[in-house]
Amino acid sequence: MFDCIIVTKMLMLNLLKFKISGGTYMAKTVFKASTRWDGKGVQCTGDIRGKKVIIDEPEELGGSDNGPNPVEYILAALGGCLNILITSFAGKYQVEINNVGIDVEGDLDPDGFMGKNPAVRPGFQQIRYGIKIDSPSPQANIQLLLEHIESICPVKDTLSGVPVTRIQE
Repeated sequence: MFDCIIVTKMLMLNLLKFKISGGTYMAKTVFKASTRWDGKGVQCTGDIRGKKVIIDEPEELGGSDNGPNPVEYILAALGGCLNILITSFAGKYQVEINNVGIDVEGDLDPDGFMGKNPAVRPGFQQIRYGIKIDSPSPQANIQLLLEHIESICPVKDTLSGVPVTRIQE
């Protein structure tokens, strides 16, 4: 009986594999990350699928500046997601890519998260990005590609407002 359940689950997972060009659907996936304090200052280490990332703050915010801070990772995640989508979907829109560069910046007032001003939001007030694509392809194709990836970017969508809740352990 257990063999049948395992085979059925494997078959279902194989049937639900995501394929950008094939149009099949991927099963809902839970992505995970964990962080642990490194025992000094505010620095911690994140573990994402076995890959380690150092998370810290600059010295002026109480850190040792050994790694990007959490909000800088958010900006990099947005840029990285847009970049991956551009290169993944370029072929669908007949866009030849020579190079892609994405610059992301955000306005954040530390008075919000430091509790100095309750009228100031603790997170970003605004995030902006610029995309530079080096391509010999027609501008109309590039524009269609950009419209598509901006409409499906998971990080951009998440930053638009998704409930964040603490789970009880």
